[in-house]
Amino acid sequence: MVCTLTDQSFRGEGRSKKDAKLACSRRALEVMFGHDFNNPDKMSESQNPRTITEIDDWMELEGKNPVSILNELYPGTQYTLMSSQGPSHAPEFILKATLGTLSVEGMGKSKKDAKLHASKALLVHLHKVGFDPATGDLLSGTAGGAGSLAGQSDHAGEHTWADMIGQMVNQKFSEMFCLTTYFRRKVLAGVVMTRDGVSTVVCVSTGTKCINGENLSLAGQSLNDSHAEIISRRSLLVWLYDELLKVETSNEDNVFKPAKDGGFELKPGVRFDLYISTAPCGDSRIFSLHEEPSEEFNLLSGPSGDVGEGSRGKLRSKVESGMGTVPLPIEDHLVQTWDGVIAGERLLTMSCSDKILRWNILGVQGALLSHWTKPIYLSSITIGSRFHPGHMSRAFFDRYSGDSPLPCGYMLNKPLIIATTSPEARQVWKSSDNSVNWILGCGPEILNGSTGKTLAGAPSRLCKSSLAKRFRELGNALHVKPRTQVDMKKPANNKIDSYSKLKMQAKDYQSAKRSMVENLKKAGAGKWIKKPVEQDLFYI
Repeated sequence: MVCTLTDQSFRGEGRSKKDAKLACSRRALEVMFGHDFNNPDKMSESQNPRTITEIDDWMELEGKNPVSILNELYPGTQYTLMSSQGPSHAPEFILKATLGTLSVEGMGKSKKDAKLHASKALLVHLHKVGFDPATGDLLSGTAGGAGSLAGQSDHAGEHTWADMIGQMVNQKFSEMFCLTTYFRRKVLAGVVMTRDGVSTVVCVSTGTKCINGENLSLAGQSLNDSHAEIISRRSLLVWLYDELLKVETSNEDNVFKPAKDGGFELKPGVRFDLYISTAPCGDSRIFSLHEEPSEEFNLLSGPSGDVGEGSRGKLRSKVESGMGTVPLPIEDHLVQTWDGVIAGERLLTMSCSDKILRWNILGVQGALLSHWTKPIYLSSITIGSRFHPGHMSRAFFDRYSGDSPLPCGYMLNKPLIIATTSPEARQVWKSSDNSVNWILGCGPEILNGSTGKTLAGAPSRLCKSSLAKRFRELGNALHVKPRTQVDMKKPANNKIDSYSKLKMQAKDYQSAKRSMVENLKKAGAGKWIKKPVEQDLFYI
């Protein structure tokens, strides 16, 4: 195709008329105006960020579609379709918005939705604006000049951080599993570690199933719960053990430092952020299932109700070998027994919402690592879809009143709960028994959620037995005394102690746990259900 301007002709070729027209137009601009399309660092005047003074009235933009706002401020913004995945009847599109050297991505059920979410993310990055989660409109008073922090709002920072965390976890999962049959999943979770402003994905995982009661292990070699967020937390434990094992040889690169009162603590500037692709099962999810979120934004806005209204705030248990949760039985004396479960009684496993509440009180490090480290809390929880701020805050921390004092170092942690700009499309395929996990420095592992072991039938690196061996290895390797009075010396039988006894020796952790259980019971949330005691009696 040839275009002619002022008696000059410019030839362009392409696979279609549109491509050929674009090629000859670019050639004309290059020759006549010196525009360099091959240098992305050099933006045209229409792409340069405009200040507020160049806009007649920023408030006129409020209420406009983010795509319209971008077209008015930056006509040079380019949109590129990156991929389309999922079945033909429920595709998910990923579209990239590019302005000069800056690129952001958006996801949606249609190309239009993906373009909208990419535009939102680009506006957040350029002007530090915030969007009303209930309407998707630009929030009053949040607009600022490009590159200026003067107009930055908490909403803008939350949007940017949530999108970054979600994108990092999704990219790592795609990098590790996109060419495998395990790429199809229902729920994705991951943990991102940030140190001195540099963020790294520590682990990613998928899964929606719990173990069959008949597969419980007396040797701690089966995983009871293979839901994605639970697997991510256990994967984080493996990474923390590895960090502690290296603390005396690679102190500068390590996230831990010796604590004054014994053991270790995180270095200043280290934080952990959890990403979950959808609302966790239990109290944070069950009351919003009847709501249909708008395709334009990632938020549910129905009334959340108060704690105690109906069954809001109640503890719930997962369905054995299935999906979903049910309210816990009201019997106060209910105790799960080994012979009862093996004989066919339903195995009760606390919901993910309940376990996240526990992490916000006791920390994610668990009882064994409490011998070595101070409590470790999450800084934020990013939700990829079905985000309802009222249900989330109630489930994750508000239903715990905190009337009883907690031991020194423990607290009711209230992490930032945020949503990604682009809501994740509903995963329509059938749920699989498979659960995958990837850990930084360890590689991937594939599990069967119903058996709690790898596909080959071997114990997982995340099971109690494997973590107990790491604990023993830690005691033999470190020359720093632990934070507790635990005895790390090996007796004649070359075994330290039973797994259960070692957990009980973390006295502050157990005291905080008892306080949590009593507080929830007193508040009417129900009684925290434990697994049969026999499964923790193995020696390490």
